[in-house]
Amino acid sequence: MTEPSPLIAITPWRRSLPTYVHPENDLYTLDPEYTDSVEAAGGLAVITPFASSLEHAKALLARCDGLILSGGDDIDPSTYGHELDGSVAMNPATDASDQHFLAAALELGLPTLAVCRGAQLVNVALGGTLNQHIWDTLDDHPARPETDDETHNADAMWARRHDVTLESGSCIAKVFDSSTVSTTSLHHQSIDEVAPNLVVTGRTSDGSIEAVEHRTHPLVGVQWHPERQGPDGHHVLFEWLVGAAADEANTSASHG
Repeated sequence: MTEPSPLIAITPWRRSLPTYVHPENDLYTLDPEYTDSVEAAGGLAVITPFASSLEHAKALLARCDGLILSGGDDIDPSTYGHELDGSVAMNPATDASDQHFLAAALELGLPTLAVCRGAQLVNVALGGTLNQHIWDTLDDHPARPETDDETHNADAMWARRHDVTLESGSCIAKVFDSSTVSTTSLHHQSIDEVAPNLVVTGRTSDGSIEAVEHRTHPLVGVQWHPERQGPDGHHVLFEWLVGAAADEANTSASHG
């Protein structure tokens, strides 16, 4: 009998966007590359609503085998006890929901992949802090291009690359089977003080933290967007997540 595909929960953005119904409709949104990447790796993707509490998040994730904390806007600095100093486009409701999902995943033992803002959220939720504005303050992280052509600005930013050096023996180094990986550079914020239960496993040449892992839980956080890397081999991160989720599901079933 064929084993069912692991079910991977993915947290979305919630924001106001124009539709034919209303110029500011409150919508859950997510780039399709996330779901496509999960399903290409052999998993089944499900997009979650916001979680209003830890118990709500646990009830949702109890039916899942893994979690992706997706990218998005800046994190409210009050979440980690700092004053506003460069953060923009914050959404405290997103911060709270993602923290509930992370706590639930840790309690349930679900493998977790945290992407860009997701990696920052993990660090904050576990007791770390962020650099609120890194554009033009670090060599590998220039500011977003600003011209009258927004399409050009976006394309130019997606085209930026830098190398990340991976810590020998780390989960992510084993996943990529390499000591370095070439990635995009989009993020406006970065991890500063590292949470006690996290280990830094990837940095750029300017010292910016680009990958972290949990000390005891199957959790990998990356500062780039593996779902948007195209043919560069970053699908291995989703294969790791789906594989770890399948192992966790099988272990839970055998103990049940």
